[in-house]
Amino acid sequence: MLTIRHQRHWYEPKLPHAVFLDGLYAGMLKDDLLQLDAPMGNYALKVQFGGRVPIGKNGKSIDVSVSSTEHVEVARNGNTECVFHDRERLWNILFDLDLIAWVVSWFVAMPPLYKIVSDLFFAVWLVRLVLIRKRYYKIKITTSK
Repeated sequence: MLTIRHQRHWYEPKLPHAVFLDGLYAGMLKDDLLQLDAPMGNYALKVQFGGRVPIGKNGKSIDVSVSSTEHVEVARNGNTECVFHDRERLWNILFDLDLIAWVVSWFVAMPPLYKIVSDLFFAVWLVRLVLIRKRYYKIKITTSK
């Protein structure tokens, strides 16, 4: 038995994550949990959020997904559990603080430096996201008998 679980904080929304084994679609996480009856063997487990967005009329598209792949071994007897979470914990805290400052800026005049710092922070986050989008999740694998 292969169990895939999303470890998230209470304030994070439940988002649909697709699961692939060796490149083949295995299922979608429902309520942050997916259980598969996978035969014994070694697999490349991929967890993905998002997909491809079509552009133009020629069938071209841009991949806007974030994912991670980890090798997992499914034993004959026992349960293999894979728990994943995103690597954005610190960035989420910083975004929450920036969001609060943005709401405050509706009522109080913020210094011009705030706008520069906020925009720079967003640009750095966006570049980082593009660079790590294939290693976005951290996957922990445990095996029990």
